[in-house]
Amino acid sequence: MYSCPDCQAPLRNLKCPSCNIQFDCKDGFPVLFSRHPRFQTSASMGSVYDEIYAHREGVWEDQGRTLQFIDFFSNLLGGFSDSRVLEVGCGEGFLLSRIRASEKFAIDLSAEAVRNASGRAKAVFCLAMAERLPFTSEYFDLVTSVGVMEHFLDDREATNEIFRVLKPGGHYVALIHVHLSVPERIRQKTAEYIYPRFRPIKLAKWILSKFIRPISQPIQRPYTRQTALACLEGSGFAIERVISTRTDPEAPLIGPHVLTFIARKN
Repeated sequence: MYSCPDCQAPLRNLKCPSCNIQFDCKDGFPVLFSRHPRFQTSASMGSVYDEIYAHREGVWEDQGRTLQFIDFFSNLLGGFSDSRVLEVGCGEGFLLSRIRASEKFAIDLSAEAVRNASGRAKAVFCLAMAERLPFTSEYFDLVTSVGVMEHFLDDREATNEIFRVLKPGGHYVALIHVHLSVPERIRQKTAEYIYPRFRPIKLAKWILSKFIRPISQPIQRPYTRQTALACLEGSGFAIERVISTRTDPEAPLIGPHVLTFIARKN
């Protein structure tokens, strides 16, 4: 099932016969991080998210991961494949639990996230990074990520890897938060919590979250629509559609800065 994240040789009992590296398990989940020096910070990034997931529930709800969004996004994914699906950065597994597929796989940097997700969704889990996916080429029919590309240490290398593990004709569905200026952030939060509909309870929860165990994410780069497109197309993907509140006003997205790219491997 797994391949070496560095040389892509099939693993035998989690040992690479080519690199002669024995990979470990943590709480029953394979730990398949690259041994390349460029990616050594992936473990420390995982520790940051371990701390977040250990002390917070429903971590990303204030970033739009509502039940309505999960229904919308899982239905969107269902239109592309119900066979072998990979979620990159599965988090707590809320979306993964709703994806309809005969085989579901998930990776994350955080052991705490994978533990939480495994109690919520039936899938094959491992600790791994997108820049070095521990799967053979052309293995998946569909790959998805939600708010994860911003965290890739090397977004072009990660996108190349996602392209590699997809079958020809397969899709990569990626949700990205593009960069907002300070005035745009104010307008977005006003629209989300104050006008045209005042949501005092949600507003209070959001304000409290900024003072009680505030979340500081190791985001690597701010995207624009153009730079996200350049990354995807530069890896060989053909962009079939970009979903936003402008193109799909009824989509349960928190603002125009949330873009979902439908990319196809030809």
